Amino acid sequence: MPYVQRPDARIHWNSLGQGEPVVLVMGLGCSSAMWFRIAPQLARTHRVILLDNRGAGLTRVPFFVVHRVSAMAADIAAVLDAAGERSAHVVGFSMGGMIAQQFAVDFPDRVRTLSLLGTHSGGPWAVQAAAQVRKLLFDKAHLPAEDSLRAMRPYTYASGTPDALFDEDALVRLAHQPGARDYRAQLYALIYWSVYLQLPRLTMPALVLHGLQDALIPPDNGRVLAARLPRATLVELPEASHWLTTDRTDDVLAALRDHLQHHRHRS
Repeated sequence: MPYVQRPDARIHWNSLGQGEPVVLVMGLGCSSAMWFRIAPQLARTHRVILLDNRGAGLTRVPFFVVHRVSAMAADIAAVLDAAGERSAHVVGFSMGGMIAQQFAVDFPDRVRTLSLLGTHSGGPWAVQAAAQVRKLLFDKAHLPAEDSLRAMRPYTYASGTPDALFDEDALVRLAHQPGARDYRAQLYALIYWSVYLQLPRLTMPALVLHGLQDALIPPDNGRVLAARLPRATLVELPEASHWLTTDRTDDVLAALRDHLQHHRHRS
């Protein structure tokens, strides 16, 4: 298994497929295994690079209080170096979308395109979830893992999503569930984070995908991102919630493929 040794962390990564590189960055409390609906499909035409964020999966950070977003963005750069890729298309979901934005701000020449799924730009400009949803997000650290997933389901999955799909996701998440300390270290990193003011400087093509039933990161956040990014395309999915990659897998794949195809890298 490939690892990148950073000064303060050992980052696990992997890749599959061949072609233009696409980095997939997962969300809060989830390992890269949660790209299982998307990664194999994209790997038919691209080299898909996956990494476990600090606090998730097989990545190890010996000493930490907070897993800072800027550090997780720098981890992407280290993984690209290890993979022998100067730049890549970057796709981020939820917290992974925040890391992707930070990476684009810190390393703009390494981003071919940016795809942001169910995320926001942070700070006071972010449209907040309802109070009970925010409370549950913090309470999750103290709940049994399976109970926490079921408690969040009404706010993160579309009303029409079958139980079988939720159960498949839950099995993958439970197999790679972080400890409470790692979960909180990721969550606390997001509280004061923001790149809202820097977004107009990002000139790479951007795709913003958001589910209109998302009660965790409300849909207005996607609209804010699309308005702030100079070259953004906004795609809203009425029958998707936060886990849009599960609710509407085919629609998400179609949008990503179209975006990547339209903006193929030219050396």
